[in-house]
Amino acid sequence: MKRSYWILASIILIFLFGCSGSKAIDEVHTMEKQEIYADSILTISDYFPFKENTIMEYEGLGNEFAEKKTFVEFKEERKIQLKELNPGTIFVRVIEYSNGELKEIYAEGEFYHIENMLNANTNKNNVLLKEPLEVGNTWSNEDGTTKEITGLNKTIETPSSIYEALEVTTKFPSGGTLTEYYARDIGLVGSIYRDGGYEVKTLLREVKSHVQELGIISYYPLADKIGTGYMEQTITFETNDHIEEILENILKNPPSEKLGPSISRDVKINEIHLDREAWILEVDFSKEFADDLNVGSAQEAEMLKSVVNTLGKFYDVEKVYITIEGLPYESGHYSIKEGEYFIVDTAEVIEIK
Repeated sequence: MKRSYWILASIILIFLFGCSGSKAIDEVHTMEKQEIYADSILTISDYFPFKENTIMEYEGLGNEFAEKKTFVEFKEERKIQLKELNPGTIFVRVIEYSNGELKEIYAEGEFYHIENMLNANTNKNNVLLKEPLEVGNTWSNEDGTTKEITGLNKTIETPSSIYEALEVTTKFPSGGTLTEYYARDIGLVGSIYRDGGYEVKTLLREVKSHVQELGIISYYPLADKIGTGYMEQTITFETNDHIEEILENILKNPPSEKLGPSISRDVKINEIHLDREAWILEVDFSKEFADDLNVGSAQEAEMLKSVVNTLGKFYDVEKVYITIEGLPYESGHYSIKEGEYFIVDTAEVIEIK
């Protein structure tokens, strides 16, 4: 009987709104799905799906840094790495869903490159959502905040749509509150921070299936004389892509006839690791890299300079330690020992247009 009622209700909704345009349908986004699942036991995965190759853009109100864009860079069954970009900075968060909890287990700011941090040592233990998803469910975090589920079907209007959402309210020791709204099958659709008369809103503007795009400054030996040139390019990155392969492709394919490749077609980047204690980028190449550099010392210097500058700039470091099949770089003209490194050097490079 109950099922028949909901089927009838759905038919009535279709009849009423079928001729009223897509806007009317969007505005009742709240109703059909909510009623269909009214008797279901919902879990965190319903409200925070791990979506690949999806960009979520949010508008910001009340603060210049409130707008943001998010993209899932890396994904495992129970874990994602979320890249967040706002007008002030870029940072990553690793979020894990296990044992009925959605936790932020790692966060790092000023993160302008791409690096898989899913298995990095945790530096956070911030529970974002906790089952059961029931009004009144409350928990505390190590930072002194208290979170509570304060609503299951709260209406929130955003530039993208009107949603009936799960509402979670965070209370800060300072007295401010953050109210977050999670919609089924979408994720976070809005948040409102309040402190006295101060209010900041972040509201979902658009969800689109798209890859991540990043700018990169790439350096290459000049094709017609000894020297180094550079150009700005855009790289695309899909969820779970291999950044080593993308950077290989950049180094092998100069975007201008005025430039030569920094490495040959046969060279592979075996591994890239950022040593955060020493802030040194460690890059291991395949054995073919040594064959590439069987040239004059001046040309070898420009090729090395191009590789070091491209990778160093992308990872925002000044020091690059290069190995070949695990051994410190060595050629007939240049060599380094373990613990030594090359320095990013942009002096006397030429911009190619």
